[in-house]
Parts: sequence; C-alpha cells; structure tokens
Amino acid sequence: MASQEENRESGRAFMVVGWILVLFALLVFFFEPAALKLGQSRFGIIAGAMVIVGVLLNIYGYRLRRRNS
Repeated sequence: MASQEENRESGRAFMVVGWILVLFALLVFFFEPAALKLGQSRFGIIAGAMVIVGVLLNIYGYRLRRRNS
C-alpha cells in the first residue's frame, strides 16, 4: 500500500502534468491562425483535447491530494 505522502506527491504530479498540458494547448492555440490559413483545422481539435485531458488530470490530482491530506 502506498503511504499518504506518496499519494500526495502523486496528486501533485498529476496536477503539474495537467497544468503543463493546458499551457501547451494555449501554445497550440497561438499557432492555430497560421494552420487555418493553410487549410488545416486539426490544431484546434488537438488543443481542445489537450485542455480536456489537462483539466481531468488536475481534478484527479486534486482529489487524490485532498483525500490523503
């Protein structure tokens, strides 16, 4: 069984990875106008998926940390 400290650290790690994904999605959104000029709309879909996964990781990490504090 994992200790409470390990679970809190895992929760923090999930939250950090989630925020990194959200920030990277913002970077992808920054380049979306250039992709639209080339006729590609995948950047928006990819960025949206990254935001969703990042928010889900943040929620999971927060709940994991909160449960073990």
